Amino acid sequence: MADTQTVISDVKLFIERLKKELPEVFGKPDAQGAPSGAAQTPADGNKVLYNGDLFEARMYLTPDQEEGVAFDGTVFHIYLQSKNSDPGALVTDWLRNKANETLKAKTKEWAEKIGVEYNNIVIKDQKTCWASCSGKKNINYSYRIIKMPLAVQDYLMVHELCHLVHMNHGQEYWQLVAQFCPDYKSHRRWLNDNKGAVFAEVELTYKEETEPEEKTRPQEAEAQTSSEGEQTSH
Repeated sequence: MADTQTVISDVKLFIERLKKELPEVFGKPDAQGAPSGAAQTPADGNKVLYNGDLFEARMYLTPDQEEGVAFDGTVFHIYLQSKNSDPGALVTDWLRNKANETLKAKTKEWAEKIGVEYNNIVIKDQKTCWASCSGKKNINYSYRIIKMPLAVQDYLMVHELCHLVHMNHGQEYWQLVAQFCPDYKSHRRWLNDNKGAVFAEVELTYKEETEPEEKTRPQEAEAQTSSEGEQTSH
């Protein structure tokens, strides 16, 4: 049975899809209480998908300070130097850095549990597959994995690390995956149902907020590098 976080994430993303497809149903009520799709402002859609949940994004104009993103566990605080800055790009950089930090650390932990060794891990912006494992024991991840529920992230790590034992998708391979991730079938369903939301670019509409007190400005993330392509199994 799927874990609670994955189920909640699935429901939330399903509702978000319905909001986009049926704005006349989910629009805010007007002054007389009647629903109106046109009443919803663009800023109402300022949400960031991270770890399977949708978090509010708030923006602040700070022209004399460096642009960046700070996440407090419930809200993404985005600091812009001008109204023409791209908040979506800043959040994307933040997600890529978080993916680089988190996926590498957790893959190391899973590799120790499974008893396998890999050569290198590279975080890319893959849009055709979530991850891959090469014959040279290199693992590639799409940074977009960081948008998924933690259990689904773990499944993808287990999936690739098990390829270091079986470079195929045969019965023995899936038995090994199931040993470390018994709910892998439900996680695969989550991926199929929500791939549109995960692959989507971060789109945010500027709306200035009152700057929170004593909020530390983050530093901009360093750019990630990519390795050359190799023959892979995924």
